[in-house]
Amino acid sequence: MPILIYTPETHVGAGALGIKLWKSTQSKIPTRTSNAEVVALYTSRNQVIIIPSYTIFTRDEKYRIDGFGEELLGFRDFYFGRGDNTPVSNKERVRYDVIGLENRIGRRIFKKHKIFVGVEIRALKFFNVHSAVGGELDSSKIQGYKGATTMGLGPAITYDSRDNIVNPSKGFLWDTRFSAYSRSFGGSVNYHRLYVDLRKYFNVKPSKRHILALELFGNFVKGDAPFKELSELGGMRIMRGYYRGRYRDNYLTAFQAEYRMPLTQRIGIVGFMGLGKVYNPQEVNLKGIHYSYGTGIRLKINKRENLNLRLDYALGDLSYPGYFYFGFAESF
Repeated sequence: MPILIYTPETHVGAGALGIKLWKSTQSKIPTRTSNAEVVALYTSRNQVIIIPSYTIFTRDEKYRIDGFGEELLGFRDFYFGRGDNTPVSNKERVRYDVIGLENRIGRRIFKKHKIFVGVEIRALKFFNVHSAVGGELDSSKIQGYKGATTMGLGPAITYDSRDNIVNPSKGFLWDTRFSAYSRSFGGSVNYHRLYVDLRKYFNVKPSKRHILALELFGNFVKGDAPFKELSELGGMRIMRGYYRGRYRDNYLTAFQAEYRMPLTQRIGIVGFMGLGKVYNPQEVNLKGIHYSYGTGIRLKINKRENLNLRLDYALGDLSYPGYFYFGFAESF
């Protein structure tokens, strides 16, 4: 289907979205719906964006395979520096290309519990990086300011009892990954990353499908990571109301809550809030925690799987009068 999106990072984007939803027809035990999608966009900032993604359950949920790819050509971005209190005056234009792949495969280890143990593989290449001579990025000479290649792998464990991957109404997700990136694997940098994502969904009013969604998220990077692999606060996923990367550093911890309720069979509304902070592991403190909040409208485009079109308005960064987000599926 043709699509139109809007985010602070892309502005208006137009293109096409293809989504495939399916279930195993030979499963002896309940198997959740698998999904695969690809988005292709051209934006008003002259960016070309191609992102395929997928979550696949094999028969009887013996294996869980998920991941995504990304190709960003001529991606125009802003860089504000590194740290949790960088001034808005640091803002500078940056342009780069990215080709990346992230894939994870997990084997279910208990029949009665949806715990998957496996491995994650990630490969990213940042190239054609352009920034202002003498600007924040150029003068700091931070890793990756001229591009970088990252190649990493490591163990991953997931407990996933959600009833629906696209738009859960109940269940729990515990996703933990540790990946090491090394020149020995073919990359240009050495670092490691610990990724932790905990989500809980409550069906507060089952008869009307009022959903309370909670998320605690952490991304912890140590070593010689390029600036685009540092933890970033903001964007459509984590802390709406901030430009993605408005604050970046080694560590990020964030908490989000969202209440979702229908108005009609097709239309619903949500309210959400978030708390988050990026920080250096040598300077851990609770000062300057950032907050965001907002509301949104949902239009159901697939009633069977509760796939939504969403429009959100979020407030967070005091330097801006709020941000709009227009896209598909829930943020978490």
